Amino acid sequence: MKSGDELEARLALHPTTALSDALDELGIKGAMSGIAAQREGIGRISGRALPVRFQRKTADEKAYRFGGGVGKPLEQVLQTMKAGDVVIMDLDGARDASAWGGLASRLAQRRGVRGTVMWGSIRDLEEIRAIGYPVWAVGVCPRRSRNDFSFGSINQPLEINGVVIAPGDYIVGDESGIVCVPQARAAEVLALAEKVEKQEQALVTQVRDDRVSNWDQV
Repeated sequence: MKSGDELEARLALHPTTALSDALDELGIKGAMSGIAAQREGIGRISGRALPVRFQRKTADEKAYRFGGGVGKPLEQVLQTMKAGDVVIMDLDGARDASAWGGLASRLAQRRGVRGTVMWGSIRDLEEIRAIGYPVWAVGVCPRRSRNDFSFGSINQPLEINGVVIAPGDYIVGDESGIVCVPQARAAEVLALAEKVEKQEQALVTQVRDDRVSNWDQV
């Protein structure tokens, strides 16, 4: 039985495309569509999911804070996140408001958080890129979110575009996107991903040598 740390490290050796293929073979929906890396050369990260949900609520007094900086709903996230986490935030896919920016990225980076995945928009993109913090999102918008969103939940399962993300699930991200690997199926997914990668390498060799004869005989 592989330890969680070993599984995480070995999952990180594989591109999200190979992991997605393995998940598909097992009938698990794990690739998170509509979310893209926010800089080229982002590399690959893996960690454990810290799921967060913000709920739409206009002019919530509990969310109000003057000016910019970190919004009150985000405080609970910043106080909870820890080394090895990947923050997964459900902002209902919002493109007109952002809940994550430069200050949150700086604090996450100092805490050892592996990255942030936003089902919504981010802001302060120049700052985030400058410090090299890995972020995936649906887009970028300078407008803060606290006028339209309030805190919903943390460390509770989420469902984003049909992908269920539970606390502690394995999250792997690269320039191709984000996949969620359920904890209970991680060893199974890893074994199949390794098989997929071996097949891919064999096909690459055949293509390079111009000797592809049968795609099924690999």
